[in-house]
Amino acid sequence: MDINDCEVNERMRSVIFLTLALLGCSSGARFDEQAWKNADLNGRERAELLDDFTSRYHLEGMAEAEVLKHLGPPTQTDKWGGADMIYVLGNDCSYMPIDNEWLVIDLNDQGRVESFKRTRD
Repeated sequence: MDINDCEVNERMRSVIFLTLALLGCSSGARFDEQAWKNADLNGRERAELLDDFTSRYHLEGMAEAEVLKHLGPPTQTDKWGGADMIYVLGNDCSYMPIDNEWLVIDLNDQGRVESFKRTRD
């Protein structure tokens, strides 16, 4: 085996590893209120449901009561002080997940979603 063969093998291992990592973090699940509300918060189910939720429902401008109807009560946390509603989405899908992803929602004076972001801690 010469140096070029070793380089090719190393590249192939890298490609396989990245492919498997991306497949493990795939999203695209169809939003379901019960699946969201019953999700294992240490997993990735909510994170996978969020994209479909935000594409099917116009979150910006949504009334707080409607957010609560779809997503249930916010996650109790002291992170992101000043945010009106915070939902844990699950682990951050890194190679060694130690952080979480979050949905952070800010409401306006009328109690409607003014802005939202998906973030990691």
